[in-house]
Amino acid sequence: MPFILRVHLTGLLEAASMLTCMATVIGFAGQFGWVLDLAAHFRVQYALVLGLGALSAVVRRKHHWATVFAGFALLNISLLMPRFLPSVEAAVSDDAPVFRVLLANINSEHRHPEAVRHAIADEDPDFILLLEITPWMLEQLADLADGYPYWVAEPREDNFGIALFSRQPLLKTEILRFGPAKLPSILAEFPSSGQRFTLLGTHPTPPVSAELTQYRNEQLAMLAQRARQADQPLLLLGDLNLSPWSAWFNQLLANSGLQDSANGRGIQPTWPAGWPPLWIPIDHALFSEGIQIQRRAVGADLGSDHYPVVVEFQVARR
Repeated sequence: MPFILRVHLTGLLEAASMLTCMATVIGFAGQFGWVLDLAAHFRVQYALVLGLGALSAVVRRKHHWATVFAGFALLNISLLMPRFLPSVEAAVSDDAPVFRVLLANINSEHRHPEAVRHAIADEDPDFILLLEITPWMLEQLADLADGYPYWVAEPREDNFGIALFSRQPLLKTEILRFGPAKLPSILAEFPSSGQRFTLLGTHPTPPVSAELTQYRNEQLAMLAQRARQADQPLLLLGDLNLSPWSAWFNQLLANSGLQDSANGRGIQPTWPAGWPPLWIPIDHALFSEGIQIQRRAVGADLGSDHYPVVVEFQVARR
């Protein structure tokens, strides 16, 4: 019986590895269909499955399959490498202030405001961007105004409410609506030692249908255009509903000129909280020239289906 079980397990691993090879290739075709793009998000999982498949094939003396699986594993690993290699960022004066921002998709069904307060207290950020905030949750968190007197919000009963709280005075705020979905994004300008900088918070639609994926992609394209036109340092924050390995994410970086703050800092998965085998990074902080990232980390569980993201940054002086 143990022998039969072992044969079945190795056979299943071999079959899973073959399917993973197919998924690896399909993930490169995301621009040709929304379902194809979903295959791009699980590069970490693909690398692990294929690594195990290659090892199993070596043990079973199936050297052809070992070579194939190892090759596809290395292909996926190559896509992960920017998350571990040091990134080049503009130098910033040592005496420039360091700001901390907390990005949190708190889930529109969340009914535990104390967990959100604890996360904020633990990180002690200068700025807080909350996504999926409902009118009820905004009311429950009204006391945040004591420590964060500058804020702008558009709460909603669906999954696209948004709020920004700040300790720093707001020089300018604007609710932007990108794409056909017209979902709210927040643009806010702040002072920093004679320089201005912009925080842009957003949350496009999830890719669960062709239509919603198109809405997401159009919103990302408009965000890229807005970032490219910015005449001051900009930090784009949000649950973008795609991973760094999506063709649409790469297009966002190319068209906006922004950099990914997670590069050189590991995978940093944020969703789905509590399901490690499926973890992928879909909550992002992208930055322009004139901003230097000092720290980027995934925060503690706050009861949502997303983990928060914490970013510390400096803004270059003029």
